[in-house]
Amino acid sequence: MYAKNLSHILHAALTPLDAFEGTVKRFEHLRGYGRLPRGRQNAAVRLDDKHIASAVLGYVPTSPGMAGHVSLCLGGLCAVGGANASIKGAATLLDTIAAVLSSDDACNSVVGLTCAIERGKNGDDYYARATFDEDGKRKAVSYVSTLATSLLTEGADERYDHDRVRAPSARQLTLGRDFFISLRKVVVLSRKLDLPLKTDWTEYANEEEKAAFHKSLGARANSNFLHLSVDTAAAWPNLPTRVEFAGHHLVLFPRTADNTQSISIDLTAERLSADDARTLLNRFLSIVGWCQDQHAVLGDGWSGNPVPLPIPRREKSGTIASPWFFSRSLPGDPELLQRLAYYREGLNAREAGLVSFEVLSFFKVFEQRKKSDPRTPNPTKIWIRDVFSAVASTLSAEALQRFDVARNGKDVEKYIFENCRVATAHASAEFPSDADASLEIRRLYSAAEVIHGLARHFLKMECGLSDSYYSDT
Repeated sequence: MYAKNLSHILHAALTPLDAFEGTVKRFEHLRGYGRLPRGRQNAAVRLDDKHIASAVLGYVPTSPGMAGHVSLCLGGLCAVGGANASIKGAATLLDTIAAVLSSDDACNSVVGLTCAIERGKNGDDYYARATFDEDGKRKAVSYVSTLATSLLTEGADERYDHDRVRAPSARQLTLGRDFFISLRKVVVLSRKLDLPLKTDWTEYANEEEKAAFHKSLGARANSNFLHLSVDTAAAWPNLPTRVEFAGHHLVLFPRTADNTQSISIDLTAERLSADDARTLLNRFLSIVGWCQDQHAVLGDGWSGNPVPLPIPRREKSGTIASPWFFSRSLPGDPELLQRLAYYREGLNAREAGLVSFEVLSFFKVFEQRKKSDPRTPNPTKIWIRDVFSAVASTLSAEALQRFDVARNGKDVEKYIFENCRVATAHASAEFPSDADASLEIRRLYSAAEVIHGLARHFLKMECGLSDSYYSDT
């Protein structure tokens, strides 16, 4: 089975009414993300089951240009409850699809496989659910991010709600038993016939031009690039540019009609971990911001590509409602108005990627404003301690797990007050906080989720503030 043949098979099975140019673009992006053999010299490489599984996952997004990225993200999802809870001991979704394609019995055991893309405020989340008939019983297997470590332990699948849709809506692709059976048949036949490759090479013309371009930006055979978005008004190159900073090479991409400003760095060539690379890029932006006296915010992204890539623009927009109703009055309590202003400031800081200010702003929403005797417990700490369990029930398991790891056994109220509020407000020797350091930023982001929940709880429960557009109560 060659990639050329597979592209026609999957196009007929998954996007028969679309122009074939879309499938050509999907496969180009799959090669660009290392999910399929790259380059004309590898056109005759026969695909294994994992290659085929990666190509299948490339059809989950509606946009062909997202095929490689989504295939990479979905393929790395891990089975809830670990490999033993999955089919044939397959730990990841990619391994699961490959295992299904490996035998007729496995294909016949499939009831359905659903892959979903959930579009959220802070980017896309990915998850999947598979149903199998095994030993006369129907078995569900869910696949989640590797960051959800509490769900990857043995036995977690027994407590997990496999039927629950986590988001209000999600883009889904569902594959049934017949799809896997028919795909396996053509794969087995292709491998049995073992025919030579026939191609006119047209699908590689554009790729070869890109290969030369990527080589000029520092791409190597073993490269592993990290790509992160940048929001800045500072001067930025108008063409993709390779620059040297602190003994390392960075690739800067400009804003275009389709892409946002971004930076890429080869983790392999520069011998950096992802955390160290993020810290380096923050240091770079700190110098850029200082020289231009302009803001410079490092955003989110991903890693794993063998070439530097720009990041597609994803403009956020509000919800449009028709008809639109609004019937709220202005609160008469000046203190409540101040706390509401801090809450909005926290939301704005979150949107701008300023996590230190996000932590401080949300903290000021519930900070107790009465003087306390130094000999008595701090009233803000007492309030956090008393309401934390109620707030924790509204947060995701992943958010709580990240927060618990960060506080490392320290009391919740002391950690939030001292290691979050004091550290970001004063950066004391006892509680330091480096806003450029990647590990520190990650720690503050995990805290910000919890502190945001505390702020919202305070406004709703302590102040009695309704969150309805239509009523003050």
